[in-house]
Amino acid sequence: MNNLKLPPIHIHPVLFFFLFVAILTGMFVEFLIIFLIVFIHELGHYTCARVFKWRIRRIFLWVFGGVMETDEYGTRPLREEFLVTIAGPLQHIAIYAVIYMLDISGFLPESTLMIAYQYNSFILIGNLLPIWPLDGGKLVQLSLDYFFSFPVSHRWMIMISVVTIVCVSVYVYSQAWLSLSFTLLMIFLIWENRLEWKRRYFKWWRFLWSRYSETTKYRKQREIEVPASISLLQLFRLFKRDTFHCIKVYDQHGKVYWLTERDCLRTYFDQKNIHASVGQLLTG
Repeated sequence: MNNLKLPPIHIHPVLFFFLFVAILTGMFVEFLIIFLIVFIHELGHYTCARVFKWRIRRIFLWVFGGVMETDEYGTRPLREEFLVTIAGPLQHIAIYAVIYMLDISGFLPESTLMIAYQYNSFILIGNLLPIWPLDGGKLVQLSLDYFFSFPVSHRWMIMISVVTIVCVSVYVYSQAWLSLSFTLLMIFLIWENRLEWKRRYFKWWRFLWSRYSETTKYRKQREIEVPASISLLQLFRLFKRDTFHCIKVYDQHGKVYWLTERDCLRTYFDQKNIHASVGQLLTG
């Protein structure tokens, strides 16, 4: 029964203002359709995250959509994060099915179903754009994480996101589709990417701490060859997600030593030796 428990839901106060405006302007049906689509989308993320026992703070619904707030992104296996991320967009397929069944039954007016179809398509396509913090941006992050180290993939994800925002904005402007709501949305996305860039070191530290504090066994192993003079911080920048790292160290005489990532992380976090080089672990 606990798995069926709904999460805490927080609605941004500005959303109530838009609800008031929608009622005054006769747009309540459109507002309700968008609200339900966004809520079902976030409920897809939440349900899948609960299956994997993620720690979830709340579902936050705001003017530009919604978000399932959790600190698990970046610390869970790639497969888990992929399934939780894609669970939201998959809800739109179910929504299409509901719209189709309502159309066959004649339960709702065709004009209302057409509005639902259009908004469902718009939200789905827009959400899959490679822009952070949209699901498309998260999928880009996961794809990069598979090939590159954590800080490199995170940095590239933000750059791809910003370039996409600029390209979309230029295209919309060239088609004379520019509106106040679109402008506010782009400003919001730029702001979120700015914050993500400022948080990049914090997220990297959280990634390292999760590697240190958890005893997850990774099937994928990777050999990293480094000189003994390299610092631990420089070494940690080479770490990838879902991978256990074996460190091949060679000194100035060409002699080879082997370390594990656990050895390096313990030295850094347990002994607080933040300026240590890999060579110092060998001389112990």
